[in-house]
Amino acid sequence: MEKYLKMELTQGVILLDSLGDLQTGNTSPILVCGSHCGGNRELAGHVKNCNVQAVFLNNAGIGKNHAGIRGLLHYEAEGILACAVSHNSAEIGIAIDTWESGIISHTNRPAEAAGIRVGNSVKEAVAIITAIIKKPLLNAKSDNTNLEQKNSANNGELKKQVQTQIDGVNITVTDSITFLNNSNAGNIVVCGSHGGMSAGHYAQKYGVQAVFFNDAGIGKNNAGVKSLESLSSAGILACTVNCMSAEIFNGRDVLENGIISVCNQQAMDINISENMTVQEAVKILINKTI
Repeated sequence: MEKYLKMELTQGVILLDSLGDLQTGNTSPILVCGSHCGGNRELAGHVKNCNVQAVFLNNAGIGKNHAGIRGLLHYEAEGILACAVSHNSAEIGIAIDTWESGIISHTNRPAEAAGIRVGNSVKEAVAIITAIIKKPLLNAKSDNTNLEQKNSANNGELKKQVQTQIDGVNITVTDSITFLNNSNAGNIVVCGSHGGMSAGHYAQKYGVQAVFFNDAGIGKNNAGVKSLESLSSAGILACTVNCMSAEIFNGRDVLENGIISVCNQQAMDINISENMTVQEAVKILINKTI
């Protein structure tokens, strides 16, 4: 998977399948990304630190408590223009589809002030932005006092994992699959990421035993659950939960409230099925592996 793809025809645009691939050395002010538009203050601060002035993300089916578009206000607080595209217009986790086919479903105030409207294509919105990118994109930022100090603190808080136990077995809970590292090999992971292809790459990269994702509304071409088959081929049990049962980018909610919507073959082989809770599924997995 090619992580960075600079658009030759549109100056200043970078395409990334995952926000997890965004680097502090980035110099492109406009980010078109396959990730969901959820998130928190720490994630928005990280995007700000990576020199992004405008970002386009997937609305992930909007989901429980509007978690799929929650990031819009956090980006606004950092002075970043942000738009979410409909999960039925572009495949989540696929930046090139966001660029070529994404239709704006939700905007924040900086986007509205720039003249971007719901129903615009991403390409139309980028054309608007490129005409004004050197100007401030937000007239009134929210709480930008000591921004550099705040963002420095945010970086240390972003990639958090929590270990909890079910039936005496450790479970790794995290808001994003991109927060894993090599120490997570063999873990049972419950995460707040979508189940698209880019998320699946991270699960394979770190060699987890099993992973539970959010289905992000499933969306165009079943993109929100598309990684499950390839993970099964790699010997990794994988399931998604219904986006209305648990918030995206909230691993704890997936563990506590997630209701399984799709299972891969590895999961079905041990009788994990749709409509089970994540905790029920994890207990079955534990009993099969002890």
